Amino acid sequence: MPLSSSEAEHTLRDISATGRAAKTFYGYRTAAPHFILWGVIWMLGYGSAYFLPNNNGYIWMALDAIGIAGSFWLGFRARNSKSGIQGLRYFATAIAVFLFVAAVFSIMPPQTNAQVSAFFPILVALFYSLVGIWTGGLRMLVAGVAIAALTVGGFFWLPQIFTLWMAIVGGGALILGGIWFRRA
Repeated sequence: MPLSSSEAEHTLRDISATGRAAKTFYGYRTAAPHFILWGVIWMLGYGSAYFLPNNNGYIWMALDAIGIAGSFWLGFRARNSKSGIQGLRYFATAIAVFLFVAAVFSIMPPQTNAQVSAFFPILVALFYSLVGIWTGGLRMLVAGVAIAALTVGGFFWLPQIFTLWMAIVGGGALILGGIWFRRA
């Protein structure tokens, strides 16, 4: 029995919607380990900023190196045969972000460590929010907004324990976001 044009159109719409949802859920599952990795790094880094403020710069450099290497390893594991150009895009994006941060800090240097400690989570939150907006990933948008709100709230309302706040709440939000993405 042949399909009517209306039934065929409805079926094609359903297939398209399923494809978009599958792509979004795949993106969540791919992002989940990165969220968890960086959540642990934030907990260790911001925790060290609170408990060992004199050694914090060296600790953050080591943690960032571990996080970047871990992110590349996770990305390499998740890649498929078509994603060689995607790895190059991620690398180019990382260079562009580095240059952007260097330019911003050279024009408007932070006056306090707290400003630096707040800047990077807000930048990360912006990226998560933009990814959510452009891909239709509501969970990514929610994660971005939550990280930004928690960072700004802690910066203004809890300045004495801001780095401890970011260790527990910022790192915890990333870990919980990763678990939430994994279950999508």
